[in-house]
Amino acid sequence: SAHQGYLGHSANRGGKCEPLREHIELVSQRSAQFASAFAAQDQARAMGLLHDLGKYSSRFTHRVTDRPHERAGDHAMAGALLALGCYKHLGCMPAAAILGHHGGLKTLHSHWRAWAKDLTRHIQNYPDSVTNKDISLLASRFREDGFDYPPVTDGLTSQGLHSDDMLDVRMLFSTLVDADFIETEAHFDGDRQQHRHYRPEGPALDPQRALAVVGEHVRRLNAAGDETSDMGAVREGLHDACLAAAELPRGVFTLAAPTGSGKTLAMLTFALKHALRHQLRRIVLVMPFLNIIDQTAQLYRQLFQVDAGFPESYVLEDHSLANPVFQEGEESQSQRLHRLLAQNWDSPIVLTTNVRCLESLMSNRTSDCRKLHRLANSVLLFDEVQTFPKELIVATLAGLSRLGERFGASILFATATQPAFDHLDTSVRRIGSAGWSPRNVLDRPTQTRFFKMASRRTIIHWEHNEPMPMADLAARLVAEPSNQFMCIVNIKRHAQQLARSLGEQGAEGVSHLSTLMCPLHRQHVLEEVRKRLEPDRNKAPQPVRLISTQCVEAGVDIDFPVAYRALAPLEAVAQAAGRCNRHGTRPQRGRVHVIKLQEDGGKVIYPPGYKQAVAVTESFVDRSLAEGVAAESLLHDPEHLTRYFRELYDLTGTGKGASGTESDLRQATLE
Repeated sequence: SAHQGYLGHSANRGGKCEPLREHIELVSQRSAQFASAFAAQDQARAMGLLHDLGKYSSRFTHRVTDRPHERAGDHAMAGALLALGCYKHLGCMPAAAILGHHGGLKTLHSHWRAWAKDLTRHIQNYPDSVTNKDISLLASRFREDGFDYPPVTDGLTSQGLHSDDMLDVRMLFSTLVDADFIETEAHFDGDRQQHRHYRPEGPALDPQRALAVVGEHVRRLNAAGDETSDMGAVREGLHDACLAAAELPRGVFTLAAPTGSGKTLAMLTFALKHALRHQLRRIVLVMPFLNIIDQTAQLYRQLFQVDAGFPESYVLEDHSLANPVFQEGEESQSQRLHRLLAQNWDSPIVLTTNVRCLESLMSNRTSDCRKLHRLANSVLLFDEVQTFPKELIVATLAGLSRLGERFGASILFATATQPAFDHLDTSVRRIGSAGWSPRNVLDRPTQTRFFKMASRRTIIHWEHNEPMPMADLAARLVAEPSNQFMCIVNIKRHAQQLARSLGEQGAEGVSHLSTLMCPLHRQHVLEEVRKRLEPDRNKAPQPVRLISTQCVEAGVDIDFPVAYRALAPLEAVAQAAGRCNRHGTRPQRGRVHVIKLQEDGGKVIYPPGYKQAVAVTESFVDRSLAEGVAAESLLHDPEHLTRYFRELYDLTGTGKGASGTESDLRQATLE
């Protein structure tokens, strides 16, 4: 019979081949289970049933049993073509997911009929490229195996080539790919005792318990700190505001709060309370740099320890350094569990990078996309959002707004220097229906008050009008009255030269940081710097002169009394100022000096992507100071930062020209 004759996979470790009927049934059930998170389970079940239709072929079965090294031909095209005919009202989405479930998503077509003709023509012209060119024969064998085409009355439908359609098909695709991966893996991991052996599932989020742990941690910090200070009041107010905002309906939120105001814990508090309020499934924290992910992961693991009753895999890191490649037999059970859970983000709290998250959101690859369905009914926290590449921001906002609008996710954008993304709402609406209109966690008066309180921590000296040669800066740093300062420059070579020059001139406590160093080395340097910065009433301050690139300025918890910053985009200068008298507890206000660094040959150079932003910054700062704006306000007043970002977007054309056409959406297409 068909049930016995057709195979889904070759023999596993126990010597058992997998019947095709079993594989199809299991994949369809699991795919539907995944898609139930966004009410597309019928659609996903149909995709699961049809995805391996081409394996109802004698050619494929012979390849599995007798000729394992021979190509059997494409087995996905038949199911895609049948899906186009059976589910015309759903457009091209089911077919796109089926066709790409091994090789990745192809171009999303605008109309099912034209695509069906293309596929039919390909099969007729290149019959050897598929397992069997007779689709009706494959379909009859499928029905003989007890299957039928289930009715799908509702689901995700493509309306053209909008960003919405592209995310929708990726979400569907992820349910099929992840289900297929898991079921195939279970078969091949089977043995004689257990012919299917499934990977461990990740634990569920317990927001009520986790929220109690975080709340107790915050209370201990408040009791140990100086909550009568300005920053103490800001931290307490921010925590309360996040708890209140968490009660609001799901959607897109924005949080602009000063550096040192406890955003990391406040964001986590918001996410847990919001998940509890709306029964959300997981929290995904997305950050731009590995050093702040490492810093945050340490805090999260301190909070959610195994000793406190949380599972080992409660907090999962997924980035380039979190999943090392091991030789066979070297990987521990714990490391294997981490690797498996990272493949599809099957953990309650996930920490990842902008690159890893946005690649998944925009990619066509199976390995990138398989985790996407986990984002439905989840909370996504994006920290330091000023680091998003301008050329990708419109497509990014469109994808994330769709994630909130259709898939029940809540998104929080947080930073001390919130870009004027709402200025791009019209551009986002050209490619995505929801646009970008987030709700503020802090109302405008409270936000302004918090930033004004934070501005009292530092005095800003804008000294950028005359370029400063490298040798002059080195001499100035050697003569700096404080023996504790940091100097942030834009170029790695400059950081090396300055650190070497200070050392040669006899300066003590010189440290150097840049991305030329490995993350572990940078971590060790930062740990030593923090130790030296700790006050000791019985001793004079230890010398610590840190020369660094931008790798230290966003999100890194470090606190100097004095900071020098080479001229950079305004948001970068503001972030650097946030490492000076960060907690507002020093006896004197911190000093921040903004200078324009000149190379020995007389050139002023900037990293890629900086030049236009620096030009806008210079013009904006000079004009604002001439108008009587306080130097500190330029870095600490959200209104000024908004004006700066709008000027920057207008100059760089960010958002202009975005439309619903495929060519204009090249950064967001499936190709």
